[in-house]
Amino acid sequence: MAHLSDTNNIQVRMHGGLPAASSFPFESFSYKLRTGSTSTVIDPQKVSMAQQYNLTLTGHPDLRHWLRQHVMDQHQAPGEHDTYVSSGTNHALEVVTALMMERGDPILCEEFSYFYMLDSVITAAGYKVLPVAMDQHGMKPEHLNQILQRRSELGMSIPRLLYTVPVGQNPTGTTVPLERRRDLYKVAQDWNLIIIEDDAYYYLQYPNGADKLPGTHALGASYLSMDTDGRVVRMDSCSKLLAPGLRLGWVTAAPPLLEKMAMHTHASLNGPNGICQALLMELLSQWGESGFEKYVLTMQAEYQRRAAVLQAAVEKELTGLVEWRKPTAGMFMWLKLLAGVRDADEVLPELAEAGVMVLPGRIAHCQGPRTPFPCPYIRLSFASASDEDMQLAASRLADILRSHQQRQHDLLKPQPALAA
Repeated sequence: MAHLSDTNNIQVRMHGGLPAASSFPFESFSYKLRTGSTSTVIDPQKVSMAQQYNLTLTGHPDLRHWLRQHVMDQHQAPGEHDTYVSSGTNHALEVVTALMMERGDPILCEEFSYFYMLDSVITAAGYKVLPVAMDQHGMKPEHLNQILQRRSELGMSIPRLLYTVPVGQNPTGTTVPLERRRDLYKVAQDWNLIIIEDDAYYYLQYPNGADKLPGTHALGASYLSMDTDGRVVRMDSCSKLLAPGLRLGWVTAAPPLLEKMAMHTHASLNGPNGICQALLMELLSQWGESGFEKYVLTMQAEYQRRAAVLQAAVEKELTGLVEWRKPTAGMFMWLKLLAGVRDADEVLPELAEAGVMVLPGRIAHCQGPRTPFPCPYIRLSFASASDEDMQLAASRLADILRSHQQRQHDLLKPQPALAA
């Protein structure tokens, strides 16, 4: 009995269905960056954890700690907030809407919005989208308030969620300035809305050109940074900043909601990919905050350069044929087709035949791609096209618009009278 008492404090874990760590095939993970630097994850505990089921709801503890501290330093949010590692923003959007909405419930969105959210989340789940008008500064707070006031007067349900992409918006490329954000946050306070801040392009800002890139220290205020009420669910993503194949991101929100989101993620996916988390943590540890800052500046410089190339091509080839705004963030330019074009569908077949692929604005409209309404907008992406291809695309689009303009002109010409 004395022998047994000596071992009473030893835990014998025979309750879980966890594969034996000794059976895992990987003993280390190595990578090489484009800069030439390399690193290897060799700590047996970290290597084992990366291959095992996620045993925490909120992600790899070291990675979560790094991200939590980064969010605190970056946004300095008032009130109580916490951060967890997500399986990318798309899944986080599904999670937060599933937790807070039921089939048939309304959700507020920019009139042109991220089409995955519109199609694969809102439409697929049976939610109803309420489009809010936009201008060059993003969502219009006065129209948002009018929608809510009208629904209240009619005795209709008030939405719980407001979805927005505030920086380099997909598809329009707009960035919401500080005063507009404050006005929108005030409307959210007045009507008790939860703001879903989908900020995938947050780090890809370049409002002042190549000579004054913001890095991480001058990116401007987020909705999270003004969230005194705990009504913001902020979503950051690795997809645009690092690589979409990582399928990782991070969500910051009030702790009660964050805990439910983490539990939902764990129940549906068993959490984010463990190996990707281990590699990301190793990368961030290797970089440190200074290395991360340097990388962000590199990305901003590249996207600013690409935006400038497309801007120059559009100015050269399309002046008078389209309306556009200079990109200041993200990877998109939003064009309104002129030249007598009432709807982009009028020229899309010719564009496709000419080998120029663009996103029709209708695809990203809250009314949906199948609803018949005039939509003369298209989205151009400068994220991966070469400089030469951007110039070629602008030239081909210009030729097609001029031809369309000429056809419209010919149709309006008086027809000669028929001989008696």
